[in-house]
Amino acid sequence: MLYLVTVISLTVSPISSDAPALLRRVIQAQERQQELTREYAFLETTVTSDLDSEGQVERTKSEVTLVTPAPDGEYRRLVGKDGKSLSPEEEAKEERRFQKYMKEQLRLTAAERDRNTKDKLKRRVERYQDRLREAIEVFDFEPLEDEVIQGVPLRVFGFSPKPGYEGHSRSTKILARMEGTVWIDPRRDQLAKLQVRFVKSLKFLGGIFGRVSEGSEASAEGWFDGEGLWLLDEVDVSLDARLYFLKSYRQRIEIDFHDYKRYRIDTDERMKTLRPSAQK
Repeated sequence: MLYLVTVISLTVSPISSDAPALLRRVIQAQERQQELTREYAFLETTVTSDLDSEGQVERTKSEVTLVTPAPDGEYRRLVGKDGKSLSPEEEAKEERRFQKYMKEQLRLTAAERDRNTKDKLKRRVERYQDRLREAIEVFDFEPLEDEVIQGVPLRVFGFSPKPGYEGHSRSTKILARMEGTVWIDPRRDQLAKLQVRFVKSLKFLGGIFGRVSEGSEASAEGWFDGEGLWLLDEVDVSLDARLYFLKSYRQRIEIDFHDYKRYRIDTDERMKTLRPSAQK
């Protein structure tokens, strides 16, 4: 799921009708976009539904996590489960984990915390850029009818693997089994929406270590903050998979990102404000 979501997730330039050219501009804009994105705190609600062979829901579980800008990137704190607040025991466990994190951060100097933050941001940017470069390598793109989402004009492209392409690395082999649609904001060089689906099953070591079945799909849709940035709004994953010979997974995973709050503070001040109230 994280890989699919990764495939997904501010300068004004001349608009191109060529998808690879637009994606190269998205690649170039990633460092600035990721810097702005990490200025937001938000709530992340994940609902996981187990399905039977007919696609009917057997059981559901949910978690709500508060994600907050922190000295080394972000801090994630569980705040709810299955539609309820945490029990006193669960809350105490989260508090112990938080205090341990704070002690670890306070052992570092401000310069060390800044360096760690920059290193994590750099790795995140590079992973995103690598996936987009691989997408340009793997896919043929077909222009579709332009759309307007939240008042923003977007270019829309369908994509599918180039004929005969099988991939030369683990990630390109995964992409070579997908097709989908991508929505690009050409004036801000950002992805606004993405849909992907497996058109071929993905087998690990010939199926010995598992597989993701044809028909599994995922989508990620952005929310435009009105100031020039597309932030994740929702992610949906429908997964039909098997792990080793032991267990089959038929799941629907829905992740909602909400209650965004943006603020700019230096690294030391972030040490004092890891529990902001958030609102979209």
